[in-house]
Amino acid sequence: MTKRLAVILIGLGLLTGAALPPTGPVPTEKPPAPADQPAVPPPAEKPPAPEESVPAPAPVPAPSPPPAEDVVPAEKPEDGPSPTPEPPPPGPPPPAHGLPPVPGLQPAAPAAIRVQPEDPEQFAACQAELKTLGTVFETRAPIDDGEGCGMSNPIIVREILPGIKLAPEATFRCETALQLARLTRETIVPAARIALADKGDLKGIQQASAYICRNRNSAETGKISEHAHGNAIDIAALEFDKGTVPMMIAAQDDGTFPAAFQRSLNAAACLYFTTVLSPGSDATHMDHLHLDVIERKSGYRFCR
Repeated sequence: MTKRLAVILIGLGLLTGAALPPTGPVPTEKPPAPADQPAVPPPAEKPPAPEESVPAPAPVPAPSPPPAEDVVPAEKPEDGPSPTPEPPPPGPPPPAHGLPPVPGLQPAAPAAIRVQPEDPEQFAACQAELKTLGTVFETRAPIDDGEGCGMSNPIIVREILPGIKLAPEATFRCETALQLARLTRETIVPAARIALADKGDLKGIQQASAYICRNRNSAETGKISEHAHGNAIDIAALEFDKGTVPMMIAAQDDGTFPAAFQRSLNAAACLYFTTVLSPGSDATHMDHLHLDVIERKSGYRFCR
């Protein structure tokens, strides 16, 4: 018994002094689940939030265009000519928006007045004096025939003085009519009573040309005529109770009353008009008296 107890104690001592292995035990793999037990799926990832749940950023309003007067035009390129705008297609202007075109009737484009405007106060004063003299006239809309022809305040004269017709009626500027009315009252009527007493009273003035769009002397080229501005009138003859007296070439050595009357008329006209071309003054003024009110420097007048 004693010997057996000693052997046990020695064995316990040997076991106590034995060293542990350098590494611990390696765990074995988990055995697969039985076929009849479903496998547990791994936890699913959290789904992202739907797009509509994310608040969209507030829209930034587009900048409004600047006012028209603040728009700065683009600089013109230094190289190359500016593009030429295409001309509008030929034909009548399109009808107004919302109105169907009328066959055979198209609205006319308004004319652009490019003539020099007259001073309103001078025009009013001229009309007032014509009315005082008894001139029978009426105003008309501005005339613009292009190429510099036209006038801003035309008038139509039917009687230059009471009982003295302008035949045919003439269209020209008020200033031209006023000077003709003064010449008629202050020179033609008194001179005719002396030189042409046998003809009776003056009843009319026959005019050959008033307003007309043309060059001087009806030439193809050259300066524009004063007739094209309403500044001129051509007198062809005078009508009296007892006959007509045409404008004539009055020679200086002709001592008759008709020649004296014509020379008096030619000279006196230059007191009222700035240009006087008497009958016979040149090849284009052989049978009429040309009068106009063109403005010249320093009050100069051309009388021939």
